[in-house]
Amino acid sequence: MQIDHVFYEDEIRCDYIIPSMIKRSWAAQIQILEDLNIACEKAQLKCYAEWGTLLGTIRHRGFIPWDDDMDVCMKRKDYDYLVNNFSSILPDNYSIVSFRSNPNFKQMLCRVVSSDHYRFDADYMHKYSGLPVALGIDIFPFDYLSGDEEYEAEREKRVRLVYEAVNELTYFDTPPEKLENRFRWIEEECSVRIDRKSDILLQLRLLLEKLFGEVEEADAKYVTLYPIWLDNHSYKFPVEYYSKSICMPFEYTSINVPVCYDAVLKKKYGTHYMEQVRSGGAHDYPYIDNHLSVLRENFGFEWPAYRFNPGDFPGPDRKIYGTDDLSTPNRKCLFITYCAAAFENMRSLAGKYIDDGYEVTILPVTKYDIAADMTGITASLEKVPDEYYLKGLKDANICRDGAILDSHPDIIVTNFQYDEYNLITTVDKAFYSRNLRNHCNQLIYVPPFEAHSVKPDDERTRKLMPSYVCTPLAVVCDKIILHSPEMKERYIECLSAWTGDRYKSVWESKIEVLAVSESDTDREPLHSAPYKRKMMFYVGLSLFAEHGEAAIDKIRQSFDTFYENSDKIDVVYVTQEGLLDNLKALYPALYEKYIASDFPEAEGNINIEGFAAYYGEASAYATKFINAKKPIMLMQIWW
Repeated sequence: MQIDHVFYEDEIRCDYIIPSMIKRSWAAQIQILEDLNIACEKAQLKCYAEWGTLLGTIRHRGFIPWDDDMDVCMKRKDYDYLVNNFSSILPDNYSIVSFRSNPNFKQMLCRVVSSDHYRFDADYMHKYSGLPVALGIDIFPFDYLSGDEEYEAEREKRVRLVYEAVNELTYFDTPPEKLENRFRWIEEECSVRIDRKSDILLQLRLLLEKLFGEVEEADAKYVTLYPIWLDNHSYKFPVEYYSKSICMPFEYTSINVPVCYDAVLKKKYGTHYMEQVRSGGAHDYPYIDNHLSVLRENFGFEWPAYRFNPGDFPGPDRKIYGTDDLSTPNRKCLFITYCAAAFENMRSLAGKYIDDGYEVTILPVTKYDIAADMTGITASLEKVPDEYYLKGLKDANICRDGAILDSHPDIIVTNFQYDEYNLITTVDKAFYSRNLRNHCNQLIYVPPFEAHSVKPDDERTRKLMPSYVCTPLAVVCDKIILHSPEMKERYIECLSAWTGDRYKSVWESKIEVLAVSESDTDREPLHSAPYKRKMMFYVGLSLFAEHGEAAIDKIRQSFDTFYENSDKIDVVYVTQEGLLDNLKALYPALYEKYIASDFPEAEGNINIEGFAAYYGEASAYATKFINAKKPIMLMQIWW
């Protein structure tokens, strides 16, 4: 599997900045998923996206930006086969961690891991994005519930009896001799014999799995994760929801999802699962940090990182011209950007300097890509025309010669903040912050990516902020320009925690907020537009899987409404990737009715720019509309 280098770079998704180390962890897990998919296909097993991985597949076509692990599930029969035969199914380096292999593993699931130890050999580092750690994916076993309520009540009684004994031994370290009466009760109720001279906990866990899997799929009415069902009897799905599946994109690979993914997600996360809620604390997030701590403490393996040095602050004798110093003629300002996307956060500041009478020049410098396993450096192939940078900045100039530094511009504005300390991306040493400061009177730092908002209780964002906020350029520069008072507050908190409160006043004076005019942010209301607005109408397979022919009726009614309002709306029909093929293979009768309905030909791979609104099923397209602050309406079918 080939992952493009750009995937490893810092990125902002859904107003959340994901640093390169998290991207490495993602990439390693994507590789594990790819290997698991191939192994399961060969063994005729099937795994499905589960929990946040399922939500991420539907809502983001990959990871939820603030999530960093992967979960899949398997039907009990497939799960047992994988656990019992993993050495002949998975590639040689893989192993399965479960209570069978590790008595300290307390959960009734398993984890497929890339290695059972830390590895520094070149082949391993190359395959798993330069990480010498053992990463993995959790696999949850699905079990079945019958429609016989009396039987299920009796089975639950037996399960609880065993489960409570397992918890006593696992979580409370209760001596086995104190549970002797419980063991005898289990033997009587479950018709088993517990060998007191062997591993009692292992025997009970194996018995528990047997009880979980007591109902066969052919006899089932519902499917569930049995330990969750014990606490919440509403947590169950009609067995038909998982009777068929489709393969959907997930970052650089793909993953199976149940055909009724919409209904499954509503059961798990509620009807508003498209809302982007950053829930959960950051105690174990990001989990790659735990591995990095082990590498540091046990192997002396330390990732290069900038250490704060007060001597890197600008000296008191440094001459600085303020932006309001109109007495200085022929003032020059040089904007240096290491990639096109990062320039967007600079664009409004460039316009301000032009308005203030500066001669503004934009210098796109060569970005160098460091191989994920750190075996080489190559120049980025990014080719961006001058017109891109000059959009809205007609009085600016473009220069592609680094020698312009020798002209000693009054101000340099730059955005590559890491100097030599980033292990994925770098620039020529001439554009490191310490060197740039020697070529200008004032060095200004504009972060390449900036979230619009980070709330004080957003633990996950704040846990990651030091990795991209506490950088050499932040210390070396004369000024940091942000775009909101809220982000200034978060930066001051983060930087003060890094350097100590004694420097808080330095950060308070160094960080400024660029005021954005109302004309830059106002959006014209949809209803006031004097021209037709383009709307996306999206349909996916879940609609057909859940509603059958009613889905076709709903699509027809929607088109009728669009046609009635054709003077106001120009609709573009978009369907899920592979919809017709999946419909034909899984629901041939519905496929024939759909084809006979003569709906417009659907489009794919749509850029949402130019669209005003979204209507249809939940999807990654809908997420893009939400992030672009464009209205969406999710399709509903009422029985």
